[in-house]
Amino acid sequence: MQRQTPSSLAPLNPGLLDHDASHIPCALVVDDDPVLRLAVTQFIKRLGFQVTSIENGQLATQHFAAHGADIILLDAAMPVMDGFEACRSIRTLPGGDRVPIIMITIYEDEASIDRAFEAGASEYITKPILWAVLRNRTYHLVQSARAEQRLRNDWAFFQSMVDSISDPTVVIDREGLVRWVNAASAACLLMAEPVVGDALKFDPATELISSTNQYPVAESIRELLPTVRSQLAYSDEPLRLMIHRCAPDGKESYAELQGRALRGDDSIAYGFILRFHDVTEREIEQQRLHTEVTRIAKLAHSDPLTGLANRLLFEQRLREALFASATHNLRLALIFIDLDGFKEINDSLGHAAGDEVLKTISTRLVKRVRDGDTVGRFGGDEFAVLLTEIRQNASVEVLGRRLLSTIVMPIQVAGGTCRVSASIGISLYPEHGNTGRVLMERADQAMYLVKGNGKNNIRFA
Repeated sequence: MQRQTPSSLAPLNPGLLDHDASHIPCALVVDDDPVLRLAVTQFIKRLGFQVTSIENGQLATQHFAAHGADIILLDAAMPVMDGFEACRSIRTLPGGDRVPIIMITIYEDEASIDRAFEAGASEYITKPILWAVLRNRTYHLVQSARAEQRLRNDWAFFQSMVDSISDPTVVIDREGLVRWVNAASAACLLMAEPVVGDALKFDPATELISSTNQYPVAESIRELLPTVRSQLAYSDEPLRLMIHRCAPDGKESYAELQGRALRGDDSIAYGFILRFHDVTEREIEQQRLHTEVTRIAKLAHSDPLTGLANRLLFEQRLREALFASATHNLRLALIFIDLDGFKEINDSLGHAAGDEVLKTISTRLVKRVRDGDTVGRFGGDEFAVLLTEIRQNASVEVLGRRLLSTIVMPIQVAGGTCRVSASIGISLYPEHGNTGRVLMERADQAMYLVKGNGKNNIRFA
């Protein structure tokens, strides 16, 4: 083995090595030639390294396993364990996959060079050593290893930062490929489990409900991500969407999808961060409250027995109809109905039978009028019908006769079959008044005139 020293080299520049005050870089020099080992050791020390020199590959492997190193300069031809086997062994140790290894050898043949790189060598330098080459390659490899370590640290830092977000969070690039995903995302049912490097996909059962932003978004969940990427790329306004998923078992999930562009120094959007904030409990509770409010409102405006409009709702509809009629020069009719013989049914067959009669009559009245008309129950056996946009008085009278005929039809109740008739009074707008109070009074008066003159008839005010 040829011996040589670096004595003829120009002064070294330790500043080329990016020093870390908290860590002096460590080098491991491995060579069975004590003179060359000493020369390399001194040379590497002058570059700013702490150096450990070892005479064979086996001891070098053991030392690295116990202490590690920032770079290894390894002779190829050594007893006990040669450099090729030592390189291969070190690469299997913790940290050994990242440490730079320079193979220094007298072998110049192609097979030896291939063998060195197959074993895991980072560089290959032949003897006699060109010290300037060794210096530059040592600097380059250590600085590259440090840059890679900083990159890994940055990656780990960003990953830990994303994992600290309690909401499922995904970072995608401009092509929609997943670049980061936090731990909480595995439990998010609204998207297929995101995998780094794959395209982000929503669960097929997911649907877009609404957007809280002013600009439009895709109507289809399949088109959502491309639309989100294109919009966020040119806007600094965060995107907020409401998405929903109904599982096959009926279980529902809701989330607010919040998106923002991730920009570089050139302001170009290189990626997008998407956060899925679960609002399932809030949405389900809001739906429950809405249902309850609707139910209570319906109870407040409807007759509990028949489901018809109660007096409060009927009078409100009458006021609205009068306003529309006055505005558009329309006519309307108000029909008051009082059942004849209902008290006798209650007394003879009981209140349950009476309730069945009232419900049956209610159904018959609703079927006889138009969808836009209103049928109401004022209590007891009193009903009212509001007809809007009427053209002729004769059509109102025809309807009144039809109501009479349908009311007197037999009714099946628990105690058998029964019949009732009705006394009907009608008032018209504008002929009989221009306020709801007056029209109701005139219809009521007409109804009582029928009742006092034989019943089972109709009469206009």
